[in-house]
Amino acid sequence: MRLNLRVPVFFVLGPLVLMYSAAFSHHASAPFYDRSRVVEVEGVITEVLWQNPHILFKLEDENSQEWDIETTSVSVLRRWGLDANVISAGTRVRVAGGPGRLSDYAMWVTNMLLPNGEEILFASRPRWSETTIGEDLRGEVTGNAELGLFRVWTSASRLWNEDYPLTEFARTSRAAWHPIENEPTANCAPKGMAFIMENPYPMEFVDEGEEILLRIEEYDLVRTIYMSSESTPREPTTSLLGHSVGHWEDDTLVVETTRIDYPYFDKTGIPQTRAVRNIERFSLSEDGSQLNYSVTVIDPEIFTAPVVMDKTWVWRPGETVEPYDCQ
Repeated sequence: MRLNLRVPVFFVLGPLVLMYSAAFSHHASAPFYDRSRVVEVEGVITEVLWQNPHILFKLEDENSQEWDIETTSVSVLRRWGLDANVISAGTRVRVAGGPGRLSDYAMWVTNMLLPNGEEILFASRPRWSETTIGEDLRGEVTGNAELGLFRVWTSASRLWNEDYPLTEFARTSRAAWHPIENEPTANCAPKGMAFIMENPYPMEFVDEGEEILLRIEEYDLVRTIYMSSESTPREPTTSLLGHSVGHWEDDTLVVETTRIDYPYFDKTGIPQTRAVRNIERFSLSEDGSQLNYSVTVIDPEIFTAPVVMDKTWVWRPGETVEPYDCQ
């Protein structure tokens, strides 16, 4: 796992964008932008910061007003065929996206129109032009049951439930949580279990015999699942990913994870304790195109009953786990 906390010299973008960039994981844009509305602005791109977890731009409009522009991650746009060469400082553009909730001069950009009439799609649909830059390059979802579990899987659904059976302690803790001040992934701090399993990027199961490695693109994390008593450490360590022991029930991989040292259950401020226990089940659809997942979270100090959450991944041939290199 690599954590790079260095800040580029040009990253002097004012207090608003510093606050925004520090606070974001990729799902954390909702508190800061109104994605139900679309606004447009024209101006000149003055700075570009092309990095995970979010790409940032500075734009100066025709009234010399500076805008803080943000969009999705390098990991997403890589799969849309976009890299840092797609836009550079000094380019006059029109941009459209969701307006900021905390500033009149902030935007979550989805579309960018270049002077030559080409439109950059930030994992979005065309708005102005039939000549676009950026298209989904991922392969089609395909079935192949013979491949089994050990391949790269692409996230296809969300993990979280709408509500949870919280204890009084958990409700009080959640009420005191602030999405900016207490953002768990600020400064590229990685997620722990079971939070990390909500990640929207590819992951890969690797068969190492007595161990199974689960390589997760987000934060370049690797989970180790011990499949035999011989491979399991005699004195397991406590960590943000915990200690995972697995076994097979027919074709279903069942994993129990304990010794998790991570203070958050999710992104909304629900805490978790070191007593938390996760029981996961991974199984394939009949045609092998989909990986079905469920996790049961048991933490009596936080929940009055076990919490069960579900998620799916799909198989897209050619998909790979790429370096995340969060900065």
